[in-house]
Amino acid sequence: MEQNQMGQNIKPIEIVNSDYDEYLHVSYSFTNTCNYDCNYCWPVSKEGTHRFPDYDMLIKNMDHMLGIYRNHFNKKTIRMNLLGGEPTLWPRLGEFVEWCHTNYNCRVTMSSNGSRTLRWWKEYCHYFDDIQISVHHEYADLNHIKNVLDEIYSRGDIMTAAQVLIDPLHWDKCINILEDLSNHPVPWLVKSRVVMDLEDKNIRSEYNEDQLEFLTDKVKRIPPKEYVQRMRDLGKIQNSERANAIIKFNDGTEKQYNTFEVWKNQWHKFYGWECNLGVDRVTIHPSGAIAGSCSATNIFNSDTTYNILDPEFATKFTPEIIKPMVCREIFCSGCSSDIRLTKKKNV
Repeated sequence: MEQNQMGQNIKPIEIVNSDYDEYLHVSYSFTNTCNYDCNYCWPVSKEGTHRFPDYDMLIKNMDHMLGIYRNHFNKKTIRMNLLGGEPTLWPRLGEFVEWCHTNYNCRVTMSSNGSRTLRWWKEYCHYFDDIQISVHHEYADLNHIKNVLDEIYSRGDIMTAAQVLIDPLHWDKCINILEDLSNHPVPWLVKSRVVMDLEDKNIRSEYNEDQLEFLTDKVKRIPPKEYVQRMRDLGKIQNSERANAIIKFNDGTEKQYNTFEVWKNQWHKFYGWECNLGVDRVTIHPSGAIAGSCSATNIFNSDTTYNILDPEFATKFTPEIIKPMVCREIFCSGCSSDIRLTKKKNV
């Protein structure tokens, strides 16, 4: 834990993130079916109990929900992040993304393991604004992944990245993969990512200090500045949540937010804090339930659960329900974006 000059423990008391003032982030895991079985993956992401949603019901209710956020909460931009399971297994994926673009001008990001054929990627990758290919050492075919990333990057209008999951139990293998991808001549973005302990929802304890230091900056290769600027001009790169988030401390100081630093210092204990989870960011689970990515069920500060696939969703989900929640989780561990949401400690 960091200390000030008087030796008093510095503790966070508030996070302010203006990046969410005019946009809503929707993280949608519409399936928990996956063709991989990675050792560090959350069990709920691969148990195969939910194949794919009822498309017509999904569109009807998604239109209702996004309309409320746009018309009542000034959410001018919708960022839709599609997850799984493995999202590319859904036959109607392209159709859904096209609807998102046409009706809400969504910026659509997808995280995929890249395992579909190169022919599939040539046919469907144009639907997306940003594609993150997650690289898993147990299953990854690096030659195939490079071909997929090259194809996406060559389109010139899709932000393209490889994200290598660094398993501390197979450190050398993962680092070799990271270096191999970083040395590939086509200069798409390369990032590393820590894996979490599935029990205590914190960074895996097997990492040593040198490894944690190496992983503090997750960006390992940046594309040429001309490419990055083109992506910005096209609106494919969002404003950095990390850059706009400020963390404030009990000694009156504040600093730019760094997610890894928060994890490392175990500052992500927000139990009892007021959090803008349901106001600025919603997660839709494979069952259709709207909750936090941390699995918080009181996302709107109520124990009522709303389901995007409920035939009566439009009568239940109204503007009045959307309000900050009081956190009940010991750790904020759903994802780094949840940790960066505006929140404050209740005195």
